[in-house]
Amino acid sequence: MSNNPALINLDGISDIAIKLLDMIEHLAGWVASPKGKAADFEEGLEFYKNSLEQDTSLTDREKAVKLSLARTEFRKYVNQAKIVSQAVDSLSRSINPSHIDDIDADWINTFLSYAENISNEKMQAIWGKILAAKANGNSDINKKMLHIFSCIEREDIEVFCKLCSMSFSHMNRCYSHYPFIYIKQFSKYYSGLGIRRYNLASLDNLGLIEYDVHEGFVLPKDIPPLSFGGYKIILSSSKRIGNGNVRFTRSGRALFSITKVIPQEDFLPFCMNVWSRENIVYNIEKL
Repeated sequence: MSNNPALINLDGISDIAIKLLDMIEHLAGWVASPKGKAADFEEGLEFYKNSLEQDTSLTDREKAVKLSLARTEFRKYVNQAKIVSQAVDSLSRSINPSHIDDIDADWINTFLSYAENISNEKMQAIWGKILAAKANGNSDINKKMLHIFSCIEREDIEVFCKLCSMSFSHMNRCYSHYPFIYIKQFSKYYSGLGIRRYNLASLDNLGLIEYDVHEGFVLPKDIPPLSFGGYKIILSSSKRIGNGNVRFTRSGRALFSITKVIPQEDFLPFCMNVWSRENIVYNIEKL
């Protein structure tokens, strides 16, 4: 870490978290910035202004411009700091440090350019998880995914989380997840949960899902064992088993991995009724 005054409290944080902060400073020139309540903002702003005044590398004109923009620029800095702080809190202490070394300057600078404009606390928490997941080695979190996520509205997030709560996971592949969204046949059920066709079209346009209301999607030919809400589900049929009209893209899978949702309470019984109608045999066991 540099000798610049660090405004994030580093007491008690892990070595891996310090390595993450060092990486951000080295690649992006970003020094750990304020953590805390809005009451700290004015004090931090004055510190920022004084630092500009004392910066001998700036001309008087450059100082005047930066001082006139100080409040806006500092607020962006605070947004970044809150997100980095969320990432520090979300880091796994058991990760391989080489994953942090694998993050390049283009990625971290792109991340910070988006992070500076995120002021909503819930969105900051999600962006913090994105940075932590990247540091934890999730290679699916690329610059394309960052761009997609920067375009997401709150309603999109809510619907995406709802899809996650109705997704079954491959028990032998940690990144394979199958949303069971039979919206063509049972639109009333899904609309009652806040999922409508235009919501799915929006997520498709963003690049988080593929949405096909006509043909739909099927499970792999070699049907995997699935898990959902503490249950193991084995499906079998004489024909390919459809899982509805939605599947996750690579970016969607990356976002799924950091989205911790509670499985939809009545969803498994709903699927059992659908499977019975489609002559799909199912065996369900408590895990």
